[in-house]
Amino acid sequence: MLAPLIEEKERLLLTTAVRTSPERLRELLTEDFFEIGRSGRMLYRTKDVTTMDPSEAQTTLSEFALETIQDDVVLAMYRTEDHSSGRIALRSSIWVKQDDAWKMRFRQRTRVPT
Repeated sequence: MLAPLIEEKERLLLTTAVRTSPERLRELLTEDFFEIGRSGRMLYRTKDVTTMDPSEAQTTLSEFALETIQDDVVLAMYRTEDHSSGRIALRSSIWVKQDDAWKMRFRQRTRVPT
């Protein structure tokens, strides 16, 4: 089943160990990865940016769902809670299969108003 694999990769991307490891990020993100952050700002993976903000280490994931767009493209949707700030967000990400490995191509985070 593909959903447990993608959910595990999403969980890994919330950990400090992965977010601060250029090697692990290369394994999980496509070269052209980009993200729309909670501020609405576009964030791109570039050769100069080899890590991600480690502040999400206290974030948990729930309500995970996966939709197949085509055989090598899936859409993941889930909810996160940042336990340090109490913020809740709805997230979506697009994963693509490249060279027999699933990698994240895009992610968007939408803050849930409290």
